[in-house]
Amino acid sequence: MLDINHLLVVLDAEHPEQIALDKALWLAGVLKADVSLLTSVYEPYCGDSSSLEETTKQQIRRARIDSTERWIESFVPEVQERGITVRTEVHWQKHLHEAVIESMRATDYDLVIKGTHPHSLIDRLFTHTDWNLMRHCPAPVLLVKSPAAWQHNRILAAIDATSVDDGHQLISDNILSFAEHLADHFDTDLHMVNAFPQVAIAFAMVPEVTAPDDIQAYITEQHQDACEQLAKKYNIHEDHVHIAEGETDTVVAETATAVAADVLVVGSVGRSGIAGVLIGNTAEQLVDKVPCDVIVIKPQDGVLPEAE
Repeated sequence: MLDINHLLVVLDAEHPEQIALDKALWLAGVLKADVSLLTSVYEPYCGDSSSLEETTKQQIRRARIDSTERWIESFVPEVQERGITVRTEVHWQKHLHEAVIESMRATDYDLVIKGTHPHSLIDRLFTHTDWNLMRHCPAPVLLVKSPAAWQHNRILAAIDATSVDDGHQLISDNILSFAEHLADHFDTDLHMVNAFPQVAIAFAMVPEVTAPDDIQAYITEQHQDACEQLAKKYNIHEDHVHIAEGETDTVVAETATAVAADVLVVGSVGRSGIAGVLIGNTAEQLVDKVPCDVIVIKPQDGVLPEAE
């Protein structure tokens, strides 16, 4: 069985409410996991290009770290009151995602938890922390929308059932493996959603090409057959398999709402650079579209050996 024993909770001093901590305390209680609280602090005046004397820079740095340590330590009593083992980490890093990656070089965490808020295009252009965690964090990332415990007993896994690309096939298996074991931990219903393209629209963009009469029926059957096989492999009841025609982000968001999902498990291929900003990953689009928490799985987040 997949073990989720070590939780890394990312706290952001810029937000007054730490919804990630509330969700992590509930998860840790159910999973019997320990918790590490992490944040970062940085002062540009202490950088290598600063004209300040080295002694002054060190004094400023120490004062900023001490202040941040007092802030993060203020959350410790709340964790300990629940009988949960807790430790804290303060990293001297300009960006929170860099602190997470630095932490994970020393410690293996099973799940990284962070609160999330609606994002703007500016966030995407200037590499928001959430996007960097989704693309580069060496562990699954849970982006929390609400501090409340999951209430509806429903986990929704979003997959691409018919992709022949090795990377997407690996992600789909990782998504379903993680979702299945998470459902086992919490004794919840596991749902699966798969979107397939609107072929009529694609052919409408190239009017010189005529679509075969049965092409849509063929594609629909392909996705139904592939989803049926995956559902059997991961013990998903047939009436919990949702297949629909349309854009992936729209279909998944509508399904999450329809089934009242507590959490969506979705994959990210980690597209980076300007293509990642302009095109985006489906996972990133879904974070703002779905009403529930989102767990992002990447190709390296494999749980298959434990699933077999």
